[in-house]
Parts: sequence; structure tokens; C-alpha cells
Amino acid sequence: MSKSPLYAHILLDRSGSMEDCRDTAIDAFNEYVMGLRRSDSVDARISLTIFDSESIDTIQRAEPAKSFMELTRANYVPRASTPLLDAIGHVAAEIDKTALLKDEKVALVILTDGFENASKEHTKDTIKKLLTDRQDNKGWLVTFLGADVDAFAEAHAIGIQGGKYLHLKKGKLRQSMQHASASQERYVRTGNLDAGDFTTEEREDAGKE
Repeated sequence: MSKSPLYAHILLDRSGSMEDCRDTAIDAFNEYVMGLRRSDSVDARISLTIFDSESIDTIQRAEPAKSFMELTRANYVPRASTPLLDAIGHVAAEIDKTALLKDEKVALVILTDGFENASKEHTKDTIKKLLTDRQDNKGWLVTFLGADVDAFAEAHAIGIQGGKYLHLKKGKLRQSMQHASASQERYVRTGNLDAGDFTTEEREDAGKE
């Protein structure tokens, strides 16, 4: 069976409040990459951007899953505040200038444990307009993983489609990234954005202690 191409860009919060789940976040991301390496149906390229109020850094760009570097305590060091909106705007621009392969689908995963508190360039309105356009007109699958925040309110405020957010406990970061991977696989396999909605079981699992 031929594999379907996917370009997945992960936006990972590196603000100081992530320190208490630093190792869990590292493990969750690395397991996500391993899952894509092992996938029988998806041929993935991955980009990873980590952010805080000191800088927004793309660690690797459009790298095949099979050769993607591991996230470690050396390259993921939580600090500072949470410019979530500016980080989303930055990553959207990165995706826009990425040369996509034939029939390659785009997935953006936003993972944060904090509320916006440091953006200077973007507002919720500008990001909502941007993400709504990319979802409606370019077919991006945009998912929001909110750790210990009101994921529904935050996702809705920036235009993320209804079924594509998870409210999760920090201890469930690994499982939530697995759910994001499953969502992407359903989307890539069907070409239907609605197939990327999280299932009731995935939501319930992510929210458990």
C-alpha cells in the first residue's frame, strides 16, 4: 500500500510553566515522531518550532520522520512567558513558504499549557482570520492541545474548528500527542478535515488524571 504524504508542523510551548512537565513533553514529542516513522499509511515530513517570549525557534524544518532529531533536555529548556499568538503567526508564515510535495496534506499542532501573555505583533482576531483562511481555503488540519487551560475557549477564540482541540492533563501529554497523530492519519487517509476531529474516547482519555 502506498503511503500518503503529510507535512506536520508542531508548535511547542517553551515558556517557564512547562518546566514541571519538561521531561513528559520531551517524551511525548519523541514518541509522536516514532509513531510517524512506524506508520504504514503516512509518509511524514516534520517541522518543530518551540517558543517563549525570548525567542521563537524552528529546531528542524521539513525533515523526514525517519531522520528527525530527538528533543532533549539540552534543546528544550523552558523559560520566560507565552507569546502564543505571535508564535502561531510565525509558524503559519513558515508553512506558507514550505514547498509542499504532490498531494501532501498539512497539519499544524499547537501545544501549550498557558494563556497568551506576551505577543506584540498579533491579536486573537488576526490569528483567527489567518487560521480560518488556512483551514477553509488550504485544507490545513489545525489542532490545539491545551494542557491545564480552557482548551475550548482558547481554540475557539483563534478560529480552530470545533472538534479539533483537546483539553488535557499534563500527565497525558504523551497520549494526547498520540491522539493528534491518529487525527492526522485519519485526515490524510480520507482527505476530509472532519475526519481529523478528536473522538469522544480521545477527549475522555486526554482529560483523565
